[in-house]
Amino acid sequence: MMTRDIIHLSSSNCRWPPKTGSALLSLRVAALSICLVFPIGHWPVASSVAFAQQAPATPSSALGKADAAMSDITANVLKADGATDARQRLAFLDAARAGMTQLKSWVAADSAEAKAALSKLASAGIDADSLVSASISALQEQMKGRIADPEQRTGMRVRIMELIEALSLPELQVAALGGYAALLAKGDKLNAISLMEKAAERVDLIKDETAKNAALNTLAQTATIIEPKLSSALADKAISRMWPTRMRGYARYDLALRILAGKQIDGKPVSVAATDAIVAQSAGALKKDDLEQALLWALAINPEDSEARKKAVDNAADLALSEGKLEWMPVLATSLADNSDQEDLIEKLVKQRIEVGRGLDAAKLADYLPESALRAELDFTLATVFAKNDLKKMADASYASGNAVLADLSGPERGVAVVAAAESAINLERLDDALALVQELRAAKDGGNTIANLAKSLADADRLKDAETLLPFLQGGNDRDKAVAGIARVKAREGDIAAAKSALETIANSRDRGRVQSELARTLAKKGETDDAKSVALSIQDTEFRIEALLRLASVANDNKGNGDFDALVGEAVKVAAGEDKKDSRDKGYLKIVEALTDARKTDAAKQLVDRIADEKIKARAASMIGKRAALDGFGSEALTYLASFAGAADDETLKADVLVAAAANPAMLKFASVQSSTLKDHMLRVRTARAIAEASFRSLDVRNLGWGKGSPADYMAMQQQAPKLEAAAEAIPAAAFSDGRLTLARQKGRMSLPETYTYSDISVGAGTVRGNVPLPQPGHAAVTLANLSPYSDKFMEDLAAGNTGLSFAAEAQGIPYPRIIVIQSGVYTLGSLASELNAGDGFPLVTRENDVVTLRAPVLVAEGATLILSGQEAATYRLSATAGSFISVAGTLYVQDTTVTSWDEATGTPRYSDKEKRHVFRPYIIGWSNSRLMIGGSVLDSLGYAAPKSFGLAFSAGPKSVAQQITGARAPTGIVVDNFFHNFEYGFYSYEADDVSLVGNEYRDNVLYAIDPHDRSHRLLIALNTTYDTKAKHGIIVSREVNFSWIVGNVSHTNAGSGFMIDRNSVDNFVYANVAFDNKQDGLTLFESSCNLAVGNRFFDNKRAGIKIRNSWDVGVHENILENNAQDAIHGYISNLRASPANALRDFEFDPYLPLTTFAASGNRIHGNGGGIKVDGTSGFSLSGNDYLNQVGRLIDGDGRAMEGHMLRFNERESVLITSTVCRPKRPEAYSCRFRDAGFFNGDGQSAIFAENALTDTCTNVSNSVQYENFNGTGGRS
Repeated sequence: MMTRDIIHLSSSNCRWPPKTGSALLSLRVAALSICLVFPIGHWPVASSVAFAQQAPATPSSALGKADAAMSDITANVLKADGATDARQRLAFLDAARAGMTQLKSWVAADSAEAKAALSKLASAGIDADSLVSASISALQEQMKGRIADPEQRTGMRVRIMELIEALSLPELQVAALGGYAALLAKGDKLNAISLMEKAAERVDLIKDETAKNAALNTLAQTATIIEPKLSSALADKAISRMWPTRMRGYARYDLALRILAGKQIDGKPVSVAATDAIVAQSAGALKKDDLEQALLWALAINPEDSEARKKAVDNAADLALSEGKLEWMPVLATSLADNSDQEDLIEKLVKQRIEVGRGLDAAKLADYLPESALRAELDFTLATVFAKNDLKKMADASYASGNAVLADLSGPERGVAVVAAAESAINLERLDDALALVQELRAAKDGGNTIANLAKSLADADRLKDAETLLPFLQGGNDRDKAVAGIARVKAREGDIAAAKSALETIANSRDRGRVQSELARTLAKKGETDDAKSVALSIQDTEFRIEALLRLASVANDNKGNGDFDALVGEAVKVAAGEDKKDSRDKGYLKIVEALTDARKTDAAKQLVDRIADEKIKARAASMIGKRAALDGFGSEALTYLASFAGAADDETLKADVLVAAAANPAMLKFASVQSSTLKDHMLRVRTARAIAEASFRSLDVRNLGWGKGSPADYMAMQQQAPKLEAAAEAIPAAAFSDGRLTLARQKGRMSLPETYTYSDISVGAGTVRGNVPLPQPGHAAVTLANLSPYSDKFMEDLAAGNTGLSFAAEAQGIPYPRIIVIQSGVYTLGSLASELNAGDGFPLVTRENDVVTLRAPVLVAEGATLILSGQEAATYRLSATAGSFISVAGTLYVQDTTVTSWDEATGTPRYSDKEKRHVFRPYIIGWSNSRLMIGGSVLDSLGYAAPKSFGLAFSAGPKSVAQQITGARAPTGIVVDNFFHNFEYGFYSYEADDVSLVGNEYRDNVLYAIDPHDRSHRLLIALNTTYDTKAKHGIIVSREVNFSWIVGNVSHTNAGSGFMIDRNSVDNFVYANVAFDNKQDGLTLFESSCNLAVGNRFFDNKRAGIKIRNSWDVGVHENILENNAQDAIHGYISNLRASPANALRDFEFDPYLPLTTFAASGNRIHGNGGGIKVDGTSGFSLSGNDYLNQVGRLIDGDGRAMEGHMLRFNERESVLITSTVCRPKRPEAYSCRFRDAGFFNGDGQSAIFAENALTDTCTNVSNSVQYENFNGTGGRS
């Protein structure tokens, strides 16, 4: 008789097929999968085979030990089959499995009897795997009942997992894990998801492709139990791994039918309903804009009716694209069973994503394609798109992928792909790759145009010989004209007039002829052959190039001071433009002429020509050219007024930006340009404009001709690590020229000496550097775990002043004590991809994607070796939910590129804004830990960070301690942050023991405490060409507490609540060069307790305190700065008793020690219109040389040095003067090194003579009657 199925009691039509060989392996797996996952019997099994047949028992005494064991196993299986209680059944199965284990041990001992017994059992359908599977089923049956004892339930779960691990085949393990997940789905969704993830990992171990597809289909169908919806991350991942296309399409069909189970159309189940009726359901949902239902019904159409299914899915795809419903892309890319139909759909999706600038979406969709000509074409197209957006690494990866596909293609498919490959190679400037394809291009459709493009590109790259070798392959027509013209232009530019003229005889196309003739005319003019040049120009048929040629000749004439010739040639150009019939071409001609006139400073003539332009936008562009000239001449306000009078300028801020950049080239207009640029509304345009203004300012202040620098910060490590030189004996003070009893003045020779080889890291680095390094996503492992399981969360579990922790907000939002966090363990992921990669869990989605916005609603950890990307090639905006307590913690690599990252308050639907009163309110943040690399470029970062440790907004920090202690040779966090807008951060930038970070070209506005604040032993930082303004509480740029060996170059810092720049708390060997600070409420530059620093070539003006303030700092160089119109002194050097100062009441003097000792050297400074000149209070000495004093309001020399004023001025222009304390010279502090001094930067400035080698005191503050004593012990110190 047939026994009941022991796989699942309730599955009356499930039968376990016997193990009859590998041919039935996939059938056995499918049967087990279906029985485990779908016990209700909706999914029929292919056959119903008896598991075991009842036989009369043979007395064990008559059998050998192996036969006895076999008999016992069979008997226990039959008892289990007959048991009505799951617990009893499990006991019998346990006994059977014990017997099986005994038999196997005898087989291992080479028992023939045991081998025969196993064979007999197998022929009856009994083997170890079937017994384990039956045991799993029995345990699951028990777990369906209510088990009050949690320990018992836990024990059962542990035992199930042990049994699953005991299965010998990954196919069976996948099926068992899926069945167990289905059982847990309702009551324990998170564990069910975890089981599904384990099952997905086991799929990789399955070798047979049919079995692998069966297992994946099982997981996809099981996913509908856990997440009963069409867009399920579990199902999407499983189906995407199935192959070929047909399998995916049918899996989607199965999944749709399961979701629609129970629904009927015209009284029939959906599975047997008429196609037209299902199509009507889909169309009706589309009319209601119900995309999910429309697509669900479309997928319920039988794949055999491919045309109807294709049309319905296409209609749904159109709605998804028009509404930006990108979460449906994985479903659409695996929706059709016909390969050609699916390729067409994917191609449409890819091209739409490329058109809207979302190349990462396109690349992900292309991965669904087989290796075909279409896949190669799309890869090459993506390579070109990425290259045009400076995404070099992405371009290289796509190009390599395309070539890998191309290598396996042949016939017509290869011909199509070869053209795409060559065009991509040209766009990526891989011209040798393109050359290698020329022979195939000759036979390919459209190959001639590609060869012409290649010839032109080779010529432009000065590879004329290579370009000319291609001409025989171009027999005539436009392709040949294009190639010949490209070569001829280069030859004309290089002065080969004969070759250019000869080429013209073969070019028929008027535009290509015009290009060559224009270049030829300019070359002739430069050679002085003016008549021939003019003759060539006037012979050009194409209007655009005739105007171009005439204006080129006019430019040469203007350079040669030929005003008459200039006017005549421009007049000819005006006639040509006026004679153009097409209005657009005529206006563009006038525009070029206006540009030529403004370059020649003929503004009145240019204005007259502007009035002839009809198109308002082109007219505004012309007005902008005139405005740029006026602004450069110092008439910035008038230039903007003139520009604003044109209607076309109202909606084009780039025109105003152009005027402001031009104005900045005039130092007198810098403040105007910088303040006005802050009114630009377009964030990235404003960032680019602010950087361009900073660059213009830098060029005017680069007094040492150091230029843009070179290399990366890490390249300068060797200079930092050189052993300090032994301190030489203190110099003798030159003979005194004057003394008032307190200070002594002496003449000396020498001034600042900056070695010619000195430079800094490359300040020209831009967002392109970040773009060029962003990789394409690569598969890895990303999952959800509890925060308390990650050591990187330890810091944020500490109690804060407000009584909560950094993770309290996520825990509250998720409703659990330890919130779930996302961990990217390996691979390269985009944040948006996690929306489809991660599973919804308890219904609280951790990442969502809607239209062009990705929202993060949980903390994310990027583990070491893993990479996370936030890119404009995926989304316009990334919202970090403040409501859900999200933040990004990085131990690996983070890229933020050409996008917007903002905090998001889900209640108000706005970023969470902060100020001095709201500083302790949680806001999301980004932190990079040890070994991390943060690469952020071309982006807007808004309203991040709050007043909690490491949570300031954007932080680079060593640690966390619990992790760092376990890492051998942990690297300091590093990265590049360039060309971004940082708005309303707690700190725009913060670091703790970070190295080699480049902060270049960023704009910082409305930040709460600081704009830029590197801290605590951060080294070799490049802070350059940034603009920081309107900081609410303190300074624009500050480096504090042993931030050493860094460069602060070319920045603009204004209207901050504190100083523009500050060097603080023993930060040494920093080079402050060519910066600007104005309208700050404190100083232009403040140096507090920080020795061995250089301030050179800066411009500090209109600040509310001093230009430069130096406190308790020695070996300070102040050279060639412009210090103008500051409310107090141009330079104020002094000592202060910080312990007696209320402003330092909270300072930890053990942690932040100081010495009340100040010395400085000031030379070549322009001191103009300040409240005072140079003031000293308690300084041990200072030297002055060649400073220029103009229109000073107060005294030129004040404080302790007032009596020296006349003598200093008498020697100022002719030689240096050194002023030292008469009563006490201090000893140079011990354990002090200064790399600048070691490198000779202070040679001859006299500061070393201020110190006495045998002095008994470090500071002289304890020596009565000394200036140091009087100031230190007088008023309690100045702050």
